[in-house]
Amino acid sequence: MIAMLTVLLYLGLILEPRTAVQAGRLPKPIIWAEPGSVIAGYTSVTIWCQGSWEAKNYHLYKERSVDPWDTQIPLETRNKAKFNIHHMTTIYADIYKCYYQSAAGFSEHSDAMELVMTGAYENPSLSVWPNKDVTSGISISFKCSSSKVFGRFILIQEGKHGLSWTLDSQHQANQSFHATFVLDAVTPNHKGTFRCYGFFRNEPQVWSKSSNSLDLMISETKDKSSTPTEDGLETYQKILIGVLVSFLLLFFPLLFLILIQYRCHHKKKASASVKNTQSEDNAELNSWNPHNEDPQGIVYAQVKPFRLQKDTASKGTQVVTYAQLCVRTQEQNNS
Repeated sequence: MIAMLTVLLYLGLILEPRTAVQAGRLPKPIIWAEPGSVIAGYTSVTIWCQGSWEAKNYHLYKERSVDPWDTQIPLETRNKAKFNIHHMTTIYADIYKCYYQSAAGFSEHSDAMELVMTGAYENPSLSVWPNKDVTSGISISFKCSSSKVFGRFILIQEGKHGLSWTLDSQHQANQSFHATFVLDAVTPNHKGTFRCYGFFRNEPQVWSKSSNSLDLMISETKDKSSTPTEDGLETYQKILIGVLVSFLLLFFPLLFLILIQYRCHHKKKASASVKNTQSEDNAELNSWNPHNEDPQGIVYAQVKPFRLQKDTASKGTQVVTYAQLCVRTQEQNNS
Protein backbone atom coordinates (compact mmCIF):
# COMPACT_ATOMS: atom_id res chain seq x y z
CA MET A 1 0.00 0.00 0.00
CA ILE A 2 2.79 2.39 0.90
CA ALA A 3 4.64 1.53 -2.31
CA MET A 4 1.53 2.34 -4.37
CA LEU A 5 1.21 5.81 -2.73
CA THR A 6 4.84 6.49 -3.42
CA VAL A 7 4.44 5.65 -7.13
CA LEU A 8 1.34 7.84 -7.43
CA LEU A 9 3.10 10.73 -5.71
CA TYR A 10 6.08 10.40 -8.04
CA LEU A 11 3.86 10.36 -11.10
CA GLY A 12 2.03 13.41 -9.81
CA LEU A 13 5.25 15.35 -9.43
CA ILE A 14 6.26 14.45 -12.98
CA LEU A 15 2.93 15.06 -14.62
CA GLU A 16 2.11 18.32 -12.80
CA PRO A 17 4.43 20.59 -14.85
CA ARG A 18 3.22 19.13 -18.16
CA THR A 19 -0.39 19.51 -17.05
CA ALA A 20 0.26 23.13 -16.14
CA VAL A 21 1.92 23.75 -19.52
CA GLN A 22 -0.96 22.13 -21.39
CA ALA A 23 -3.35 24.33 -19.45
CA GLY A 24 -1.82 27.39 -21.15
CA ARG A 25 0.77 28.43 -18.57
CA LEU A 26 3.67 28.77 -21.03
CA PRO A 27 5.05 32.30 -20.68
CA LYS A 28 3.89 34.69 -23.38
CA PRO A 29 6.87 35.78 -25.50
CA ILE A 30 7.97 39.38 -25.98
CA ILE A 31 8.73 40.92 -29.40
CA TRP A 32 10.69 44.07 -30.26
CA ALA A 33 12.85 45.52 -33.04
CA GLU A 34 16.32 47.07 -33.03
CA PRO A 35 17.16 49.87 -33.62
CA GLY A 36 13.42 50.53 -33.70
CA SER A 37 10.12 49.70 -35.31
CA VAL A 38 10.21 52.70 -37.70
CA ILE A 39 13.04 52.00 -40.15
CA ALA A 40 14.30 53.98 -43.14
CA GLY A 41 14.26 52.13 -46.43
CA TYR A 42 17.22 49.89 -47.33
CA THR A 43 18.63 49.86 -43.81
CA SER A 44 18.99 46.77 -41.60
CA VAL A 45 16.75 45.83 -38.67
CA THR A 46 16.64 42.90 -36.23
CA ILE A 47 13.44 41.44 -34.76
CA TRP A 48 13.83 39.75 -31.36
CA CYS A 49 11.53 37.20 -29.73
CA GLN A 50 12.09 36.23 -26.11
CA GLY A 51 10.22 33.40 -24.40
CA SER A 52 10.94 30.36 -22.19
CA TRP A 53 14.11 28.43 -21.40
CA GLU A 54 12.26 25.31 -22.58
CA ALA A 55 11.76 26.71 -26.10
CA LYS A 56 13.21 24.63 -28.94
CA ASN A 57 12.07 26.79 -31.87
CA TYR A 58 10.88 30.37 -32.32
CA HIS A 59 8.45 31.25 -35.10
CA LEU A 60 7.89 34.72 -36.55
CA TYR A 61 4.38 35.28 -37.81
CA LYS A 62 3.60 37.95 -40.40
CA GLU A 63 0.02 39.20 -40.56
CA ARG A 64 -0.20 38.95 -44.34
CA SER A 65 1.12 35.36 -44.37
CA VAL A 66 -0.77 32.20 -43.51
CA ASP A 67 2.22 30.12 -42.47
CA PRO A 68 5.03 31.22 -40.18
CA TRP A 69 7.15 33.68 -42.08
CA ASP A 70 10.42 32.52 -40.51
CA THR A 71 11.67 30.04 -37.91
CA GLN A 72 14.83 30.28 -35.79
CA ILE A 73 16.38 28.12 -33.10
CA PRO A 74 17.21 29.75 -29.76
CA LEU A 75 20.57 31.38 -29.22
CA GLU A 76 23.02 30.06 -26.65
CA THR A 77 20.98 31.77 -23.95
CA ARG A 78 18.08 29.57 -25.21
CA ASN A 79 15.38 31.97 -24.07
CA LYS A 80 15.30 34.17 -27.20
CA ALA A 81 15.91 34.20 -30.94
CA LYS A 82 16.53 36.89 -33.54
CA PHE A 83 15.30 37.42 -37.10
CA ASN A 84 17.52 39.58 -39.33
CA ILE A 85 16.32 41.85 -42.13
CA HIS A 86 19.39 43.15 -43.96
CA HIS A 87 17.65 45.61 -46.28
CA MET A 88 14.32 47.08 -45.27
CA THR A 89 11.84 47.26 -48.17
CA THR A 90 8.08 47.46 -48.56
CA ILE A 91 7.93 43.63 -48.48
CA TYR A 92 8.96 43.59 -44.82
CA ALA A 93 6.66 46.46 -43.79
CA ASP A 94 3.92 44.65 -41.89
CA ILE A 95 2.56 43.63 -38.47
CA TYR A 96 4.49 40.86 -36.70
CA LYS A 97 3.89 38.43 -33.85
CA CYS A 98 6.06 35.60 -32.53
CA TYR A 99 5.60 32.38 -30.56
CA TYR A 100 7.75 29.43 -29.57
CA GLN A 101 7.52 25.65 -29.41
CA SER A 102 8.63 23.45 -26.50
CA ALA A 103 8.19 19.83 -25.48
CA ALA A 104 4.92 20.90 -23.88
CA GLY A 105 3.50 22.43 -27.04
CA PHE A 106 3.14 25.91 -28.51
CA SER A 107 3.01 29.15 -26.56
CA GLU A 108 0.57 31.98 -27.06
CA HIS A 109 1.34 34.63 -29.65
CA SER A 110 3.14 37.73 -28.49
CA ASP A 111 1.62 41.20 -28.72
CA ALA A 112 1.58 42.70 -32.20
CA MET A 113 4.50 44.83 -33.39
CA GLU A 114 4.16 47.16 -36.37
CA LEU A 115 7.30 47.36 -38.51
CA VAL A 116 7.24 50.53 -40.64
CA MET A 117 9.40 51.54 -43.57
CA THR A 118 9.92 55.26 -44.22
CA GLY A 119 11.19 57.10 -47.28
CA ALA A 120 8.84 55.66 -49.88
CA TYR A 121 7.40 59.08 -50.91
CA GLU A 122 8.33 62.74 -50.81
CA ASN A 123 8.23 64.41 -47.44
CA PRO A 124 5.34 66.59 -46.17
CA SER A 125 5.83 69.90 -44.32
CA LEU A 126 5.13 70.51 -40.65
CA SER A 127 4.15 73.81 -38.99
CA VAL A 128 2.88 74.79 -35.54
CA TRP A 129 0.54 77.50 -34.27
CA PRO A 130 0.83 79.88 -32.44
CA ASN A 131 4.56 79.12 -32.16
CA LYS A 132 6.99 76.45 -30.97
CA ASP A 133 7.82 78.21 -27.67
CA VAL A 134 4.67 78.16 -25.55
CA THR A 135 3.48 78.11 -21.95
CA SER A 136 2.24 74.97 -20.26
CA GLY A 137 -1.55 74.61 -20.35
CA ILE A 138 -2.34 76.40 -23.61
CA SER A 139 -3.63 74.85 -26.85
CA ILE A 140 -1.40 74.42 -29.90
CA SER A 141 -1.94 73.03 -33.40
CA PHE A 142 0.42 71.05 -35.65
CA LYS A 143 -0.36 71.10 -39.36
CA CYS A 144 1.09 68.39 -41.61
CA SER A 145 0.51 69.07 -45.31
CA SER A 146 1.61 67.68 -48.68
CA SER A 147 0.86 68.08 -52.35
CA LYS A 148 0.64 64.28 -52.61
CA VAL A 149 -2.76 62.68 -52.15
CA PHE A 150 -2.07 60.86 -48.89
CA GLY A 151 -4.97 59.18 -47.18
CA ARG A 152 -3.66 59.71 -43.64
CA PHE A 153 -1.00 61.63 -41.72
CA ILE A 154 0.78 60.64 -38.53
CA LEU A 155 2.49 63.00 -36.04
CA ILE A 156 5.27 61.49 -33.93
CA GLN A 157 7.12 62.86 -30.92
CA GLU A 158 10.67 61.58 -30.66
CA GLY A 159 12.25 60.64 -27.36
CA LYS A 160 11.32 58.69 -24.25
CA HIS A 161 7.59 59.43 -24.36
CA GLY A 162 7.09 58.20 -27.95
CA LEU A 163 3.69 59.82 -28.40
CA SER A 164 1.94 59.61 -31.78
CA TRP A 165 -1.31 60.83 -33.32
CA THR A 166 -2.93 59.69 -36.59
CA LEU A 167 -5.58 61.62 -38.57
CA ASP A 168 -7.32 61.32 -41.91
CA SER A 169 -6.25 63.66 -44.65
CA GLN A 170 -8.35 66.72 -45.47
CA HIS A 171 -8.53 68.67 -48.71
CA GLN A 172 -10.11 71.98 -49.62
CA ALA A 173 -10.08 74.10 -52.76
CA ASN A 174 -6.73 75.78 -53.47
CA GLN A 175 -5.15 73.95 -50.52
CA SER A 176 -2.86 70.97 -50.21
CA PHE A 177 -3.80 67.72 -48.49
CA HIS A 178 -3.28 68.16 -44.78
CA ALA A 179 -4.19 67.14 -41.24
CA THR A 180 -4.34 69.41 -38.19
CA PHE A 181 -3.31 67.89 -34.86
CA VAL A 182 -4.67 69.90 -31.91
CA LEU A 183 -3.17 69.52 -28.43
CA ASP A 184 -5.71 71.12 -26.10
CA ALA A 185 -3.44 71.60 -23.08
CA VAL A 186 0.28 71.02 -23.50
CA THR A 187 2.36 69.82 -20.56
CA PRO A 188 6.13 69.48 -19.96
CA ASN A 189 5.78 65.92 -21.33
CA HIS A 190 5.14 67.42 -24.77
CA LYS A 191 8.52 69.10 -24.83
CA GLY A 192 10.66 67.58 -27.58
CA THR A 193 11.09 67.06 -31.31
CA PHE A 194 8.10 66.43 -33.59
CA ARG A 195 7.93 65.03 -37.13
CA CYS A 196 5.10 63.94 -39.40
CA TYR A 197 4.65 61.43 -42.22
CA GLY A 198 2.06 60.70 -44.88
CA PHE A 199 0.86 57.27 -46.08
CA PHE A 200 -1.88 55.60 -48.09
CA ARG A 201 -4.70 53.65 -46.51
CA ASN A 202 -3.95 50.40 -48.32
CA GLU A 203 -0.31 50.44 -47.13
CA PRO A 204 -0.38 51.78 -43.57
CA GLN A 205 3.17 50.55 -42.79
CA VAL A 206 4.79 52.29 -45.81
CA TRP A 207 5.37 55.96 -44.98
CA SER A 208 6.76 58.98 -46.73
CA LYS A 209 10.05 60.63 -45.89
CA SER A 210 10.14 62.55 -42.63
CA SER A 211 8.94 66.12 -42.59
CA ASN A 212 11.05 68.93 -41.22
CA SER A 213 11.54 68.62 -37.46
CA LEU A 214 10.04 71.05 -34.94
CA ASP A 215 11.47 71.43 -31.42
CA LEU A 216 8.64 72.31 -29.06
CA MET A 217 9.63 74.26 -25.93
CA ILE A 218 7.28 74.27 -22.92
CA SER A 219 7.75 76.81 -20.12
CA GLU A 220 6.06 76.59 -16.73
CA THR A 221 3.01 78.73 -16.01
CA LYS A 222 2.62 81.12 -13.10
CA ASP A 223 1.38 79.61 -9.86
CA LYS A 224 -2.33 78.98 -10.43
CA SER A 225 -3.07 79.33 -6.71
CA SER A 226 -2.80 83.10 -7.00
CA THR A 227 -6.20 84.72 -7.63
CA PRO A 228 -6.97 88.09 -9.30
CA THR A 229 -7.70 89.54 -5.84
CA GLU A 230 -4.26 88.53 -4.60
CA ASP A 231 -2.65 89.96 -7.72
CA GLY A 232 -4.49 93.28 -7.18
CA LEU A 233 -3.42 93.37 -3.52
CA GLU A 234 0.18 92.74 -4.49
CA THR A 235 0.06 95.59 -7.02
CA TYR A 236 -1.50 97.92 -4.42
CA GLN A 237 1.24 97.09 -1.91
CA LYS A 238 3.93 97.89 -4.45
CA ILE A 239 2.31 101.25 -5.23
CA LEU A 240 1.98 102.08 -1.52
CA ILE A 241 5.62 101.25 -0.86
CA GLY A 242 6.68 103.43 -3.79
CA VAL A 243 4.64 106.40 -2.50
CA LEU A 244 6.04 105.99 1.02
CA VAL A 245 9.63 105.89 -0.22
CA SER A 246 9.05 109.00 -2.36
CA PHE A 247 7.54 110.82 0.65
CA LEU A 248 10.53 109.99 2.84
CA LEU A 249 12.97 111.14 0.16
CA LEU A 250 11.19 114.52 0.04
CA PHE A 251 10.52 114.84 3.79
CA PHE A 252 14.10 114.65 5.08
CA PRO A 253 15.55 117.36 2.78
CA LEU A 254 12.58 119.63 3.62
CA LEU A 255 13.08 119.06 7.35
CA PHE A 256 16.78 119.89 6.96
CA LEU A 257 15.92 123.21 5.23
CA ILE A 258 13.43 124.11 7.98
CA LEU A 259 16.05 123.52 10.68
CA ILE A 260 18.58 125.70 8.83
CA GLN A 261 16.06 128.54 8.46
CA TYR A 262 15.09 128.25 12.13
CA ARG A 263 18.69 128.50 13.29
CA CYS A 264 19.36 131.48 11.03
CA HIS A 265 16.24 133.27 12.30
CA HIS A 266 17.14 132.56 15.94
CA LYS A 267 20.67 133.86 15.40
CA LYS A 268 19.40 137.10 13.84
CA LYS A 269 16.94 137.59 16.69
CA ALA A 270 19.67 137.11 19.30
CA SER A 271 21.94 139.58 17.49
CA ALA A 272 19.14 142.16 17.36
CA SER A 273 18.50 141.74 21.11
CA VAL A 274 22.17 142.43 21.90
CA LYS A 275 22.12 145.56 19.77
CA ASN A 276 18.97 146.83 21.52
CA THR A 277 20.55 146.30 24.91
CA GLN A 278 23.66 148.27 23.90
CA SER A 279 21.50 151.10 22.54
CA GLU A 280 19.57 151.37 25.84
CA ASP A 281 22.80 151.54 27.83
CA ASN A 282 24.21 154.30 25.62
CA ALA A 283 20.97 156.22 25.92
CA GLU A 284 21.08 156.13 29.75
CA LEU A 285 24.72 157.21 29.75
CA ASN A 286 24.10 160.11 27.41
CA SER A 287 21.09 161.30 29.42
CA TRP A 288 23.19 161.78 32.56
CA ASN A 289 24.86 165.22 32.99
CA PRO A 290 27.11 165.96 36.02
CA HIS A 291 26.37 169.72 35.82
CA ASN A 292 22.66 169.25 36.36
CA GLU A 293 22.71 169.33 40.13
CA ASP A 294 20.71 171.17 42.78
CA PRO A 295 22.05 174.36 44.57
CA GLN A 296 23.42 172.42 47.45
CA GLY A 297 25.78 170.47 45.15
CA ILE A 298 23.99 167.15 45.56
CA VAL A 299 23.39 165.07 42.60
CA TYR A 300 20.47 162.62 42.71
CA ALA A 301 20.78 159.51 40.73
CA GLN A 302 19.44 156.04 40.83
CA VAL A 303 21.79 153.50 42.23
CA LYS A 304 21.65 151.32 39.18
CA PRO A 305 24.61 149.78 37.43
CA PHE A 306 25.11 150.49 33.78
CA ARG A 307 27.84 150.10 31.28
CA LEU A 308 29.78 153.03 29.97
CA GLN A 309 31.23 152.55 26.56
CA LYS A 310 34.48 154.19 25.79
CA ASP A 311 37.00 153.75 23.12
CA THR A 312 36.92 149.93 22.92
CA ALA A 313 39.66 149.89 20.35
CA SER A 314 42.27 151.38 22.75
CA LYS A 315 41.03 151.12 26.36
CA GLY A 316 38.48 148.34 26.41
CA THR A 317 35.21 148.47 28.28
CA GLN A 318 34.81 150.04 31.81
CA VAL A 319 31.80 149.56 34.04
CA VAL A 320 30.91 152.50 36.40
CA THR A 321 28.09 152.77 38.91
CA TYR A 322 25.99 155.87 39.69
CA ALA A 323 27.31 156.02 43.27
CA GLN A 324 30.91 156.34 42.09
CA LEU A 325 29.96 159.16 39.74
CA CYS A 326 28.21 161.02 42.56
CA VAL A 327 31.30 160.87 44.80
CA ARG A 328 33.55 162.12 42.05
CA THR A 329 31.25 165.03 41.30
CA GLN A 330 31.15 166.19 44.99
CA GLU A 331 34.93 166.07 45.18
CA GLN A 332 35.23 168.27 42.16
CA ASN A 333 32.79 170.84 43.63
CA ASN A 334 34.58 171.01 46.97
CA SER A 335 37.87 171.65 45.31
